[in-house]
Amino acid sequence: MTLDELKVLLGIPAEDTSRDIELALMLESGLVAAQEYCDKLDFLTLVDPVSGLLVLPAAVKLGIYEWVKASRTVSRRQGVTAESIGGLSQSFSGDATAVYSSVHTHWAPYHSAVRFFPVGRRYGR
Repeated sequence: MTLDELKVLLGIPAEDTSRDIELALMLESGLVAAQEYCDKLDFLTLVDPVSGLLVLPAAVKLGIYEWVKASRTVSRRQGVTAESIGGLSQSFSGDATAVYSSVHTHWAPYHSAVRFFPVGRRYGR
C-alpha cells in the first residue's frame, strides 16, 4: 500500500502534502499491525520481484486504511464508542477489539485463531 493509495481512501487530495509525515508513520504502523495479525500471510512472498514493492491483497489494504482511521480517531477521542448530544453522555471503551473490529473483519481470512506457545511456558506463575 502506498501513501497515495491511503490518501485516496482518506479523501485527501494527492497534492495536499501537509499531513504526509503523519500519514506515512501511520501507514508504517498499520502495515506492522497487519503483519502481526495476518499470520497466515507470508509478506515476503508478496514482494514484486521486478519493482521490489509490496503487493498486498485488497482486504489487507482496506484493513490498513481502517486501522489508520481508527488509530487517528482513538488518539482524538480516546475510545469513545457512543455519544448523546441532548443529554451530553458518552461511553468509552478501553477494549481495543471494539475500536479495531472493522480492521479485523478485513483481515480475518488471513488470521489464524490457533495460538502456539513455547514449550515450558506456564501461566499463573
